[in-house]
Amino acid sequence: MTPSVTNVRELLTVRQATNEDVPFLIEVFLRSMRDHIAAARGYWDEARERSQFLEQLQLQHTQVVESEGASVGFFMAFDLGEDFELHTLCIAPEHQRKGLGTAITRQLMDEAHTRKQSIVLSVLKVNTAARSFYNRLGFVVTEESAHHYRMRLVS
Repeated sequence: MTPSVTNVRELLTVRQATNEDVPFLIEVFLRSMRDHIAAARGYWDEARERSQFLEQLQLQHTQVVESEGASVGFFMAFDLGEDFELHTLCIAPEHQRKGLGTAITRQLMDEAHTRKQSIVLSVLKVNTAARSFYNRLGFVVTEESAHHYRMRLVS
């Protein structure tokens, strides 16, 4: 039985990412995004993706998600003033579809609401599961580029 989002939220903790977490962050990113990136690009180049991830990684804005004492994913988010940007949310594949991403996103939604901010994010067009996930939580597409949809939380 999958725990309810409320119960999942109680089991989750987040902590500031450190340099020691970088190998975990890379590994979770590559494993959770491989199929989507390969579909978008038409090929998979792990060295390129690793390098690009490290270029974009900002540890000071990255939180490691833990469940029952184990690291299960991470998110990177930025305060942009009026908006709060969820840049990256990755849950390790073996921990997906258990409500963890929903719990984290709802927590971020609550925090943004308290600060009177909206949340914005981008998803790869080929990642239809992510787009559906965010649609269910109240996000709508506001822009699109060649490979991404830009989404905003509508309250």
